[in-house]
Amino acid sequence: MNKKKELRLRLPFRILIVFLGVLVVVTSYYPIRSIYKLHNHKYSLDTSIDMYKDGIYSYVIDKEYSETLDKIYGEEGYNPDRIDDYMSIKYYDRDNFLNNINKLLDLGYKIDEINNIYAKTSDKFIEKLTSKYIYDIGKYLAIDYFKEENYDRYIEYFNGSYQKTVLHVNIGLDKDYYQDPNNVDKFSITMLVNKYNKLDKDFVPDDLVLIDSNYSDEEIYLNKQAADAFLEMCVAAEKEGLHMKANSGYRDYDTQEKLYNYYLKLYGKSYNDKFVTLPGFSEHQTGLGVDIKSTSSKVFKNSKEYKWVLKNSYKYGFIHRFPESKVNITGIHSESWHFRYVGVETATKVYQQGLSYEEYYAMYLDK
Repeated sequence: MNKKKELRLRLPFRILIVFLGVLVVVTSYYPIRSIYKLHNHKYSLDTSIDMYKDGIYSYVIDKEYSETLDKIYGEEGYNPDRIDDYMSIKYYDRDNFLNNINKLLDLGYKIDEINNIYAKTSDKFIEKLTSKYIYDIGKYLAIDYFKEENYDRYIEYFNGSYQKTVLHVNIGLDKDYYQDPNNVDKFSITMLVNKYNKLDKDFVPDDLVLIDSNYSDEEIYLNKQAADAFLEMCVAAEKEGLHMKANSGYRDYDTQEKLYNYYLKLYGKSYNDKFVTLPGFSEHQTGLGVDIKSTSSKVFKNSKEYKWVLKNSYKYGFIHRFPESKVNITGIHSESWHFRYVGVETATKVYQQGLSYEEYYAMYLDK
């Protein structure tokens, strides 16, 4: 065979080899490029390879990265038909995450509800939700001060309004007065003591001081912050020709007990239920509550001082603690004379929003 003929026979073979080489390069380039793009899209390398193998590269690459999809892809229980749902659910590193979101989806919970469930509830509560569909759970979870530990009480108490139900139960209105109270043992100017929140017998507030004798007919103590604010408020009222004094302030447990028994004997239980709390449940024991009287009128509610203090007390950190419009919340009948120090910021919000302190505490502080 001459050299020309040999060259003609080798040429097609060489072309075939080159073609196969190019084909190998091209076919290997595209998967590598696709996997790289998925990985560059934040997906892990393993997930990127699996996605490419499963043929969903083009479906996933143009959508936002999903941590949930990244973490659960290929796990036991993964359902490719639910890829859109998985991509819309926020990932939480929680026990049985994939199994539980599958159960929630099976029961008919919406994506927003599932995200809210994981954002606001514990694994224990999620077990409750995966056992049966609760159609109105989204309405409860939409309330900022929802407490999962109170959920069964919400259901039992429900009064037609989700918001009021949650608020009232968190306050304790679904229980009888003094029943199973919360124990309060730490002093703060925003502490709450009422018929559902109790102080120990030996509780004494911080920094008790005597109120300036010019603004008290007897030795009356308050927490120093409250006493200073009360003095400032009285001085401001004086500049407008008004005169106020403290009629009562801090009372310890024993004093409250004697007072309760005195009025119980004098007027009976129905009177005490309205006006006098059991010892340990009195706000006076906090050293933050003060009863105010006018020097110009025996009935404080009829005085100019009362009208002034209603409009101005918040500027000095005080709130009207037991207004007539909130008797069903506070459990105490209207006391025009009783004001409570909570600090200017809190007092301003309570005043501006027209809330009782129980409502404000449940909505903003007790979380």
